[in-house]
Amino acid sequence: MQGYVIGIEINGSGSQQAVALADLDGNILYRAHRPLEYVPDTRTVLDLVGTLLTDATRPERLSDGRVLRVGVAVSGLVDAAQGVVRTLPQSYGWDNFPLQDYFAEHLDVPCIIDNSANAAGLAEVHRGAGTGERVALYVSLGRNIGGALLVNGSIHHGVTGTAGEIGHMQVKEDGPRCSCGGSGHLEAIASAQAIVRSMIGLSIEYPETEAAISRLTGGRAERITVDEVFQLASEGDKIALYIVEEVQNYLGIALANVVHIVNPGMIILGGPVALVGRPLIEPLQTRIQQMSLPVARQSLRIVQGNLGVEANLVGAITLALQDL
Repeated sequence: MQGYVIGIEINGSGSQQAVALADLDGNILYRAHRPLEYVPDTRTVLDLVGTLLTDATRPERLSDGRVLRVGVAVSGLVDAAQGVVRTLPQSYGWDNFPLQDYFAEHLDVPCIIDNSANAAGLAEVHRGAGTGERVALYVSLGRNIGGALLVNGSIHHGVTGTAGEIGHMQVKEDGPRCSCGGSGHLEAIASAQAIVRSMIGLSIEYPETEAAISRLTGGRAERITVDEVFQLASEGDKIALYIVEEVQNYLGIALANVVHIVNPGMIILGGPVALVGRPLIEPLQTRIQQMSLPVARQSLRIVQGNLGVEANLVGAITLALQDL
C-alpha cells in the first residue's frame, strides 16, 4: 500500500498547534507548527490548522500517493467513539464540537480523534518507552494532568471515554481547588501549573526563596519552570523542598492506587514535569514500593517517556495508522 497519513495536534492552552505528514511506517516526512498566545475560539484554531495542512500536503510532498487517514490529538475531554470534543480547557466554542466530522468533510479523508494523553500513550507503547508492554499506564504531567490506559497495544476508553483520567483522582481531603471545580485533585497539586503557582505563592513570605527565584529567572518570578523548582529543592530551599515532596507524595498515592486497580507492567511519565527525570521518578518508585502490595508491584517499572514534546503529534499519527 502506498500513501500517507496526517497527524494533527490541537493544544487547549494555545502553546502548540501542529500538523505532520508521515509515511505508512510512521516516519514523519514534514511537520509544520505554529503556537498561539491563547486559543480564542474554534474558528481561529481551525483556520490556522487549515493553513498548516495546506502547507503539509502540497502536491510535491505527495509523490507516493494520497493521504489515507487523519489522526487528531486534542488536549481536552474527547468522546473518541462519537468523534466529538466535549470541552477544551482555557478556550471556548469547543463544547460538543464534532471535530472528527469537520476534518473528514474538509479533507475528504477518514479521521480519528482522541485526547492528547490517550494519543501520546498509544505512541509510547508503539514507538517509545512502552514498546511491547501488555498493560501500561501513561501519565501526562503538563499544564493539566491526563492519563491513558493501554491494553494489548490499544487505548482502553471506558464506558464514557474517561478511563485513565488520573488527574481528577482525589488525593488530598480539603486540598487545593482543581480546574474542574473539585478540590484535592491530583492535577491541583502535581501539574506544572500547580507546581509553579505554589512556588510563587508560598515564596512571598520567605525572602530567601524570593531571592533564589529572582536569581534563576532574572527577576521575572512568573517565568520560573518546574525544572527550576526541582533545582531549588536540590539546593535545599525549604519552600521548593516542601512543594516537591507534596508532588512526590500525592502523585505516589494516586499511582499506588492505580497499581492495585489495574496492575500495569509499566507506568510511563510524560509531559513537562516528567522531563525533570530521576529527581521525580526515583522517589516515586520508593513511595509506590512502600504503598503497594508486593505481588501488585513485583513486575512494575516506572519510566520517563521517550518521545518528549513530540509525543502528542506522534500519537496523532499512530491513531491514523491504527485505522488503516
